[in-house]
Amino acid sequence: MRVPRVVIAGDINAHTERWNLHTKKRVNVQFWEGLVEEHELVIWNSEEGTRAGPRTEKTSIIDLTLSSPAVALNWCLLQEEATGSDHEVIMWEVLRGKEGGKPGKTVTGWDISGSKGKGKEEEERKKAEEKARRAEDMFRQLMRDTRLDDESTKEQISGMADRLRAAMTETLDRHAVQKRWCSRSKRWWTDELLDLRKTHGRVRLRKDWEAVRVAKRDQRREIRR
Repeated sequence: MRVPRVVIAGDINAHTERWNLHTKKRVNVQFWEGLVEEHELVIWNSEEGTRAGPRTEKTSIIDLTLSSPAVALNWCLLQEEATGSDHEVIMWEVLRGKEGGKPGKTVTGWDISGSKGKGKEEEERKKAEEKARRAEDMFRQLMRDTRLDDESTKEQISGMADRLRAAMTETLDRHAVQKRWCSRSKRWWTDELLDLRKTHGRVRLRKDWEAVRVAKRDQRREIRR
């Protein structure tokens, strides 16, 4: 590339495990994988799907955001933004440039919905409960032999706080999906709202206006719950 700071973003319609661990297909990847390798491009996408059409895989990642190593981005999906497209809205902004080295993908939060069994089918509920149990066991192990009492000093309390923070971070890194929240991300956005938003987008594509009205009503009701 002729310039050291480059960002490439768009629907490349290519499937590979390189940026989607959930796919087994390799489609239209030769050019893009070659470009990433030749220029050591950073892939900013998370494990979240970027398209949710009626015939797509459960997790389809075909809208990529790439950058040269000298560029750092704040990147996220705006899943709460309802559009007529079956592609998710992606927001990214350039944070800074730096000489050499790949920018760190700063984790600013975690998605723990995979550990919640409520509302899931029996098999999924059992998996979620087992995942939550393993996370709890790990946290207890990391925090073993720690105790404070009325005689604890300020330094001991401070040290305990640091250990607690480290244990929580390590547990979440291991058992939850790492997220890079952006300023417009909404923590109250749920899987139920995501499904309703996708339904709204699909019926708009079919121009079924009665179904659009119903989908919008259901989405508003879920938000108010």
